[in-house]
Amino acid sequence: MIARFSRPVSLRRMKQEEAFTIEATEEERAALAEELDLLGIDSLDAAMTLRPWKGEGVRVTGRVSGKLRQACVVTLEPVEGTVEETFDLRFHPDIQESTTIDVDADAEDPPEPLDGQSIDIGAIALEYFALGIDPYPRAPGAEFDDIEEGEEEPSPFAALAALKNGMS
Repeated sequence: MIARFSRPVSLRRMKQEEAFTIEATEEERAALAEELDLLGIDSLDAAMTLRPWKGEGVRVTGRVSGKLRQACVVTLEPVEGTVEETFDLRFHPDIQESTTIDVDADAEDPPEPLDGQSIDIGAIALEYFALGIDPYPRAPGAEFDDIEEGEEEPSPFAALAALKNGMS
């Protein structure tokens, strides 16, 4: 089962800007923590504004924030973390999925296709929450001990050369 944070909003009667605040329940946070391979999610909330955009479209701006616990990539100790992400998205029914992708870091993101007369603001919040999670959390002072700085690991070929030289 895929964990969800679903908060659909009908766009049928939207004529002006509307503000929304959403918060994940304890059950949703537990399911999402398992889905996202986290030790726990202590809070997950979002504040966003929806406003009509270009006739039948909608613009969604806002922020998502949360507190979570992850396993340290070095020691596996619990590490507390926070997520603070902002977003500004546009959706329109006339937008078609493109098979080509143009990448321009300075350009504004293109609008997303809008299917139907509703939008799931919980799914948007969850997407940006997941993007804000530290992929390599470390406990304070945790370091890899394998190779000291400046120390080089011997080449496997050096070991073979030593064997060859010992035989002659």
